[in-house]
Amino acid sequence: MSWLQDWSYPRLLFYTLAAVLLIGLLVGASTSGVAFGTYTHDWDGTSELRSEARAAGAEPIVATDTSRYEDVEANGTVAIAIAAEESYGPEDRARLNDFVRRGGTLVIADDIGQTNQLLQELGSSTRIDGALLRDEREYYRSPALPVAIETADHPYVNNSDSFTLNYGTALDPNGAEVLIQTSEYAYLDSTPNGAFDENETLGPRPIMTTESVGQGELVVVSDSSALINAMLERPGNRAFVGTLFDAHDRVLIDQSRSDGLPPLALALLALRESAFLQLALAVGLVGMVALVDTRPGWVRGFGHRFGQSTRPNHVEPDLGASDLRAVLATQYPEWDSDRRERIIQTIMNGRKKGDNND
Repeated sequence: MSWLQDWSYPRLLFYTLAAVLLIGLLVGASTSGVAFGTYTHDWDGTSELRSEARAAGAEPIVATDTSRYEDVEANGTVAIAIAAEESYGPEDRARLNDFVRRGGTLVIADDIGQTNQLLQELGSSTRIDGALLRDEREYYRSPALPVAIETADHPYVNNSDSFTLNYGTALDPNGAEVLIQTSEYAYLDSTPNGAFDENETLGPRPIMTTESVGQGELVVVSDSSALINAMLERPGNRAFVGTLFDAHDRVLIDQSRSDGLPPLALALLALRESAFLQLALAVGLVGMVALVDTRPGWVRGFGHRFGQSTRPNHVEPDLGASDLRAVLATQYPEWDSDRRERIIQTIMNGRKKGDNND
């Protein structure tokens, strides 16, 4: 660690601050703070979905454009579309429709009904109500977080004995199979005033359905936030996601409606999907290795300046200790005497080793 002792405190402080800044930039470039973002690790993100996919042995795929639905093999793939910030256009809806009819499984999570048009074009019978669902008897922390306790005999929910919503709504199945429904004390707060009124009725409300569409399957969840990181802490929610992912080989997380992906994640996704970029990166790395290997003058100078900056320049090899002291005092007056003596001792020891080798 003698090299560390030779460094000045300002230099150590500079490199420490530079390292902290670099780490901060990398973290900032690889994470996002956008709600429902798959690279958002806060409570309202969906980064846990990628972790759950890996835990289930399924390949996680992040789709920044609906064209990804055309590239992926539909059979064995489950796609998760959560809280689209803007409605899907005609071309987007056609791609999702084709994906499902080719054998893909599509999960749509929405609580305000903005995807009802998409559900209609997909051939789904289910519709999203949009009014706030409350349950004054079965809930988690608040009646606005109802816990649905009635599960059907279906592979996706056999490991779940409940499912918790976070300001969700209810579904109108219209013939679709109901996977999970609330207790008989739930109601839709259509007023809305946070209370049960005379014009509102109590009763079990479906919150998750499934139905076959073409060769594929469509699953609808009546809450866009039921699958965020915080809600996956609820046992039934995590169990449902784990079972769903375990039944598929690939998990496609649809981020095509979000513009909040971090730049580093976008770069990695582009690199993964582009053979040209992969080739360009490989050529660049080979070029860098070749450049360092040839060691042109400016590279040697850079390495000497920053890697060996504690050694004096232009010191004649045959100078004695006293002459070295004079040279160092002239070239480096800012150094203290102890530092100069350490360098002189290093030079003298190097000479002795050289003489012994001869």
